[in-house]
Parts: sequence; structure tokens; C-alpha cells
Amino acid sequence: MTELNGLSKSFVEQHKVQLETSGVPPHFWPTIFKKLQGQVYDAGEYFQLIQPSSTDDGDDSGQSWWVVVIKEDGLKASDPNNVFLIDHCWTYRAEDARSYLVDVPGLLERMMTLMDIPSDDSTRDEQIENVLKEMWKFNMTYTLMGNTPEESLPVWYIMDEFGSRIQHCGEPNFRVVPFYYTPHHCSYSLLFPVEDVEEGDEVTRNYVETPPVDSDTRDAQMLPWYPLDLTHVDPQQTEPTEDAFMSGRVNETFPDPDIEVEDLPKDQQLRVFADYKYIREYLTDPRFVVTDCQDEADILWLSTHFKDFKALRQNTPHRRINQFPCEHVLTVKDLLAIICRRPCKQDNKQGETEIENPSWFPVTYCLKRELAKFVSYFQRREKRGEDNHWIVKPWNLARGLDHTITNSLNHILRLPSTGPKIAQKYISDPVLFHRDDINADVKFDVRYIVMLLSVQPLKVAVYRRFWIRFANEPFDLTQLQNSEKHFTVNNYNSSFLLQVGAGKFLHDCFFEIRHILRPANLMYCHDFIEKFNSQFPDNKWDSIETKIYDMFFEVFKAATSQDAPRGIPHNTQCKGCFGFDIMIKWSEGENRTMEPQLLEANFNSDCKRACEYYPEFFNDIFSVMFLDELDGHNVTVLQEN
Repeated sequence: MTELNGLSKSFVEQHKVQLETSGVPPHFWPTIFKKLQGQVYDAGEYFQLIQPSSTDDGDDSGQSWWVVVIKEDGLKASDPNNVFLIDHCWTYRAEDARSYLVDVPGLLERMMTLMDIPSDDSTRDEQIENVLKEMWKFNMTYTLMGNTPEESLPVWYIMDEFGSRIQHCGEPNFRVVPFYYTPHHCSYSLLFPVEDVEEGDEVTRNYVETPPVDSDTRDAQMLPWYPLDLTHVDPQQTEPTEDAFMSGRVNETFPDPDIEVEDLPKDQQLRVFADYKYIREYLTDPRFVVTDCQDEADILWLSTHFKDFKALRQNTPHRRINQFPCEHVLTVKDLLAIICRRPCKQDNKQGETEIENPSWFPVTYCLKRELAKFVSYFQRREKRGEDNHWIVKPWNLARGLDHTITNSLNHILRLPSTGPKIAQKYISDPVLFHRDDINADVKFDVRYIVMLLSVQPLKVAVYRRFWIRFANEPFDLTQLQNSEKHFTVNNYNSSFLLQVGAGKFLHDCFFEIRHILRPANLMYCHDFIEKFNSQFPDNKWDSIETKIYDMFFEVFKAATSQDAPRGIPHNTQCKGCFGFDIMIKWSEGENRTMEPQLLEANFNSDCKRACEYYPEFFNDIFSVMFLDELDGHNVTVLQEN
């Protein structure tokens, strides 16, 4: 690589990892730097956009545009000068797309022209809907790594008219990759050849560079651009191999079974090391004392994942910890779906239904392993005229972060490009709670703290004092991007800077959208139960809660039914504490009943609200988990008879 100095050295230091991760050959780096410094957009000297006329004979490709090489000598992939900047004409968060099309002058018209959407006599609202539908054929994405999950959410963008009209090929002659240039605080795309091309050759890129598992998966990945009926694919889900439980996860060590676990000391205060500040503030039971020294602790309460259970047993056999090996089978969303299906697999060994799923868990597909199966199921539901709203979630994020609700298959199929996702059937007929303060029926969910006390024998304790989260606007199946209507976690403000490129310079229009979210309506659980019973006199909360507790126990039975890494193993040094989020829905059919639905199980659940409502919360939790006191601490114990 040509030696760079001055600012160029800073360029390499700031962007080397990004360039290497994107697979940009180093011999292009000096030219990228020079073109960024000089804002050189010279693609027009090397390429030409061609639009076939309606009278062209023999064109059955369906393409409306081509990009071709016009440089007389062609382009060499080894020539360091043959890398080109592409402007972005729209950068945004997906949930804000509609707002931008409404509020940014000229954006809707430009997108309709870029996407070749005829205006005809359609209304502006219809034009916006058409753009929102078609944009998933043009969207590309990147993620800026921030200090918090909120700052690291995916960003979508659409390249300018030149970049957006480069066509797909499974064996392309060019690549297009996003590039965030730190000094400009904005992104571009880089176009460069991967093989030598001649004058007149068409420029192509691969729309989906992720290697497919099989032909059906590839067909599903390409469906936004090449529609295809995949209902011939069996949507039935099977439990994956052991590798799926370990993929991308750090292996844990397991204790030597020959080393016996010692009892906690009973003649002194139990020393607790906790990196969670609310334990330090609210654990006031005199039988416990918080210490800053982890090495002297009898109990470790860690907010980060612990891995070395072998050393824990060998070096400190008396010590207890708030985690189990392999508990990620509960807290990672794709694995939770697997274990929740296990009871159905046992009860229905012949596979007599289209899919096997418990009534208390929404149908869930992993969009990495089960993409073609999901598309088949989606298309089958579509043909039957069934509701097809889905919520797409990252495997490892909670609080509604990067969660998308949509009934657009093309939208769903593009989301895995932002990271591993599951698609879960959206609860389209939830039980709604009437909020007097806004005089509206809204969605709500319930957070329970559930403790795993023992695997053999299985013993679970549910903290009876749950807390409730409400949406802020009346529920219906419109405005799916409206978090105040469809999400109950609305206490996280966000802001994002929209970039709208103008011609060759990405600077003309910046538009900031802020969500000013109202604080969630807060309510004690006993007040909620009283109001719930008055609103639903034929469905008392006690009967619903019985179903909820049965569901919890089924989940833990399934999670502990197989050996590690497929399940949570027995370990008497370990106690688990999880936040379970549930909703209530109406069952289908004439005689509708209320059915609990498990949404997710959370590691290191935020218990600030529990402490503020019930200051004795951690006194109860620690007494149950580490002193085996089950009476007088607001818990219900679940165990096999």
C-alpha cells in the first residue's frame, strides 16, 4: 500500500478496521482518502445509466435501468484509482420513515422517481404507502457502534439514483459497501471492481452477500427482488443440532462433580458482592452485608455473564452465584423458542399439525436457520387470509430496542442484514386495559421475577409482586411504527439525525426527529388486580395467574430437560433470577378465553421499579434464593409433586 502521511495516517487509524471488515482491498485506500478529501464524485466519467425504451425488442429481464462501463480501456480491479464514491440521498431509522416522507420537502417526490413509482392520480398518503412498500428493494444498512445499545441501532439508507440502479448478479463484477467517514460525520458507499471489466459491460453487485445455507434459503433471501412461491417448503420446525446452542457464544466450564458443595456459613453475616447498585441500596436484611471485595464474598450477584463454574467449585465450594451454566437457553430469544416447543414435540410425535407450538408461546422462527420455513408459513397464512402481523426482534436486545412490527414480508426479509433476528407472531388480539387517565383501551404487559432455586429436583419461585407497563395510546393494527401505541416500554427517549443528500454533496438538508415519550402510567399490582377484575368480571386475575404459573413451570421443565449445552444443568452453587415478560391475549374461536403469552425472559433484569414500589424486594429475593426461606417473602413455589 502507498505510504500515507499527515491526515492520511489519521484516516487509516480511524478507518482501518471498518475497511478491513467490509473487505475493501488496501490498494484502494489512498484513492478513497483523496476522493473524500476533495469530494470527488467522478463515476459519471466511467459509467453511464441506461434506461431501455418501451420499444426495445427482446428485453424480458424486467430491469428498468442498467449501469454500464463507458471507459474506453475498461477498468482493472488492480488499479488503485478504480474506486468510486456514491452519495446517499436518504439515511434514517426505519420507524421514522413515514415521518420523514411527510415532513421533509421534496423527499417523497425524489423517492418515487428513484423507485420508478408512477404518481398517476394517487393521493399523497397513497404515494407514501407505495414508497414504504417499495423501499425495501433499495434499502441498505450499516450500524455505528456506540457506547450504549441505543446508540448502536441499525441505520438504513438509500443510495442516489446512480447507486440504486446498479443491478443484482449472483456472480457480480463489482462490490458496493457502506463507509462512514468520521471527519464528515456521515456515510457514503464505495463502488469498486472485483474483476476486470471491459467497455460496455454491465455493472452488477450482489444484493445479498450472506452465503446461503441452501437453495430455498437463497430464494427466500432474494424474494424482495424476485418474488417466488415457497409454500412447498415444510414450515414445521425441528430442534437444531448442538452447534446452534453454542454458535457465537463463549463456552462455559463445568464443575468437577467429585467436589462437594459446602453449606453457606450460618454463624455470621453472609457477605454479598453485587455490581448492581439497587442491591447495594435496598438489601437491608441484617443477615447480609454488602462487600466491595469479590474475593471475600459468600454470594456473587453479577450483572455480567459468568463462565468459569469449574473454578468456582474448585476454589470456593461454599460460594453461591446468581447464575446457572447455559441459562442463555432462556434469555436468548432464538433458543427460548426452541425450548418452549419441546413439550409439543413430546405430545405430538407424529407431527400431525402444520407447526407444533404451545398455546402460551407465539409462533417464532429464527431468520437465520429457518428463513425459508418462515416464508412458507407466512405465505400459507397469506393465502388463507389469516392475520400476518409479525414482530421481528434481535436475539439479545430487550426494552423494545431494534424491534420491528410489520405485515410486509419484504420488510421482514431485509431485517436479518442488520444482525441475527427472530420473527415472532405479533399478538394482534391482546387483552386491553382501560386507562382512565387517557380514557383509552391500551396494550399492557406484565413483568414477573422468577427464581430457579434447584434443577434436581426442579424448584421454581415466583415473586408475586409483579409490575405492569402500559402503552400510551389506544391499540389497533395501524401505525405499526408508533411505539406509543404498540410498545409498553416508552421510557427511553431517542433522537436521530436524518441525512438527505443533495446532488453530489451530502450536506444540504438535515432534519432531526425527536420522540418525546410520555412516562408510562404506573400502578401497584394490587391496584391493577382490582381494576382488572372490575373490567373483566368473568375473567378474574386469579384464574389468569394460575395459567401464568403453569406456563412458567413448563418453561423451566423444558429448559432443564436436556443436558448442557441444550439445557440448564444441575448445580447446587447456582441460583437463577429472571425477568419474565408476558401479555394476555384472547384465544381464537367462539368461546374466547384469556391466554397468557410468554414474550421473553431477561438476564439481569432491571429491578429499579420493584425496589421503589416494594423496598423489601431484595430482602425477599435473597432470603428465598440463599437462605431457602420460602414463607413470608411474597413468593409462590412451583415444584413437581
